[in-house]
Parts: sequence; C-alpha cells; structure tokens
Amino acid sequence: MKEKIMIPAIRINNRRINQAFFEANLGFKTYLEDAAFVELGATASAVTKLVLIESPSMRTRTVVGLKKLHKVVIQVANPLEIEALLARGSRFTKLYKGSNGYAFESISPENDTFLLHAEEDVAKLVEILPPVAFHSIEGFEKLTDFSVEKIILNTPQPEVSRAFYQNILPGQEVVAFREAVGQDLLAEAGETWDIDSLRILVAADMDWSSLEEQLPHSFFKDKKGRFLQTRDESNIELWFEK
Repeated sequence: MKEKIMIPAIRINNRRINQAFFEANLGFKTYLEDAAFVELGATASAVTKLVLIESPSMRTRTVVGLKKLHKVVIQVANPLEIEALLARGSRFTKLYKGSNGYAFESISPENDTFLLHAEEDVAKLVEILPPVAFHSIEGFEKLTDFSVEKIILNTPQPEVSRAFYQNILPGQEVVAFREAVGQDLLAEAGETWDIDSLRILVAADMDWSSLEEQLPHSFFKDKKGRFLQTRDESNIELWFEK
C-alpha cells in the first residue's frame, strides 16, 4: 500500500469522546498525548496518520453551515480488520461491499465523516443494507496498517484550491475539492472546530527556496530549516516538515 505524505490535524471540542471514537469505532491506536494534541496511527509502526487538537470553547466555536472537511478516506491494508471492527459493533452511517471485503462510513462526535475501505478503487464500492453476519478475528484490537488515502475539502473556489496545491505539490492526489457554499469555509485556522492544518512530510534534503518561490502567502520557517508553515486558499495551515 502506497504511503501517503499528508497528515490531517482536526480541531475538536472534547478530546475524550473524540479519541474514544477513533480508537474504538475506527480502530486507530493512540501514540502520543501531549497537552491538547493526540497523535493516532496503526499498530504496525509508530507513524502518525492523524492528529486531534483539543480547543476549548472560549477560543474556538462550532462551524456555521458546512465544514471545510467533507470526508477523510482511509485505506486499510487488511480488509478482514474492517469486518472485525463491524463484528464488534462499530457504528456506521453507510455500509458497503467491495471485491476485497466490507467498507463503512462513520461520523465522529465532531460531525466529521470517515470512510474505511480496503479496495484498489473506492468508486467500485456498492452500498448494502444490514443486517449482515460479520466475522471477527481472534485477538483483534486495532488496525494493523492503514493510510490516509484522500482528504476531501469543501470550498467555494475549487479551481483556485486545485491550482494552489498543484503548484506547490505537482501531481499530489491526496487532497481533493468539492464546490460548496458556507459561512465558515474560509475561516481562519483555529477559529472553528474543523480541519485545522495539514502536516506535509518532505525529504530531509529538500531545498526550501524552490517551495518558497511558489507560495502566494506569507510563511514562517524555523532557523534550523526543519519546517515551514504557511496556509492554503481556504486558510488551512500547511506544515511542511523534514
């Protein structure tokens, strides 16, 4: 399974209930809890796949209208583990069947949608209706391996957003866009409980100057040249990390 380079960071209201959702319902493993931050991944390696940022209501608020984050698509290496999640009672809003096994959509306590599947082409999934007799795996606890295959964003200006990402990351296929209308689709990062940022892993020997020339917005780079922080056209922060 091809490893993806983008790690979504989602700002949330209540860490406890959201963390429980990712661990119990989606089978993620918590690797780091540091103040407001939770880093989650799979059990095969301690590689961060998704970050939660707890942000209290005195600083952050509920999104008015549609959220920027439309859906996160998770590709699971072992389809039997998806069925094992369903067998132990994972909640879902939509259930699918593909050539490799089952898939399901589930909505987090923060109203973010996640699709777990194990197909080569997610478009070939067929929605089915319960009840289904799911089979478990003895000793199963968490997902062994998965990747963030797609991060689908709502935006009032999809063509502008696509052009921005293709300019700085030619050929990237992780971030996708759908046209939408909403009061907070261009809100500042950290203002609402929504996707806050994307961590983008780059090569250790990357020349920052080539990236800097492509950025239309201001940016910050640490003195040691380990990371560069900027924003996209929807005010989602981008953290390029070596």
